[in-house]
Amino acid sequence: MKISISTMPAGKEYLEYTKKVQEFADFLHLDVCDGKYNSSTCFLPQYAKQINDFSTIPLDCHLMTKSPLKYAKKYIKAGVNIVTAQLEAFETKKDIEEYIEYVKTHNTLVGLAVEPKTDIKRILPYISVLDVVLVMSVKTGASGQKFDNTVLSKIEFLKTYKTNLNYNFKIEVDGGITDKTASLVKQAGADIVVIGSYIFNAQNKKEAIDSLK
Repeated sequence: MKISISTMPAGKEYLEYTKKVQEFADFLHLDVCDGKYNSSTCFLPQYAKQINDFSTIPLDCHLMTKSPLKYAKKYIKAGVNIVTAQLEAFETKKDIEEYIEYVKTHNTLVGLAVEPKTDIKRILPYISVLDVVLVMSVKTGASGQKFDNTVLSKIEFLKTYKTNLNYNFKIEVDGGITDKTASLVKQAGADIVVIGSYIFNAQNKKEAIDSLK
């Protein structure tokens, strides 16, 4: 299982934090909030560019914003490698299709994310062309929330669906991940987990990351 480290707990110290974890993590997870989709505001496009100036770690960008396509354009220009937007942020099916097409035609992996209360089947019309499906195991917008066990059935559903149809998308899980919950989502079929507070608060970050794989 791959590990994507969230910069959210580090706040303004994101550059220093990146230097601490980049050798041990598979991705750096950029939590982008516009203060409109939810109440948080964080991680501007120039921050991604600053990280790319000194690091080669792949950037896993999660858009928790209104107008996802507008933000996708900004972060792709800044050099991110994966762009994942919240399904709930789009107004129409056409908007989702335009977003997916734009990201894929700009040499960037594309994903869609779902909130814990969203029916996972809402993502099925787009799943054949996605690179990532991000299952939120907490409500978007704040670090340190408790893992919602009800999302395990979503992960299992996606794993079965992916296997039966021979699709290649990665199942990513974000929210409340610790050594205990990482084991649960791995068993359910997750390919990538996003880690925030658990790694940020660990004394030995390499050991903590290794324990999750």
